[in-house]
Amino acid sequence: MSFPRESPGSGWELAEHLAETLDVGPGTRVFEVDCGSGDFLLPLHANGYIVGGIDADADSIAHAVASMPDGIFQVGVAAALDPAIPWDVVICRSFSSVPDLDHARGMLARMFAKATHAIAILDVPDERRSWMVHALAEVGANAIQIEAVRDTDAERFHVFARV
Repeated sequence: MSFPRESPGSGWELAEHLAETLDVGPGTRVFEVDCGSGDFLLPLHANGYIVGGIDADADSIAHAVASMPDGIFQVGVAAALDPAIPWDVVICRSFSSVPDLDHARGMLARMFAKATHAIAILDVPDERRSWMVHALAEVGANAIQIEAVRDTDAERFHVFARV
């Protein structure tokens, strides 16, 4: 599926890549952990996906709500992620800023419990690669796909995993 672009940029390409890799389409419920103002979710929203997210910054969430009034957004920290409210796909682009691996393991487990189809962890520093594979196995992920990020000088990767 090709996303029509209102404006060019890597966010549109990455959102399209996410949809193709996870084999999802319009109507899919996509939730972002630490979503900020929802910029990554905009191309998905524009293409008929149901979007939502959580972020600690109330101003960012207000911007997300203004941009996508039918989205489901909440102010809160990633540790408050409620797995009892399921979404098809749960993504996180801020995994590199998680303070320690125990916190990261808990966040990954909550993301996996919340997702009914897949999770995606985007733009992870390469030094966390072996840890990530082990942690995903611990939570029961399958069909794990790891891709090197090619548009940066730093060694980074994306992870896509089915629930």
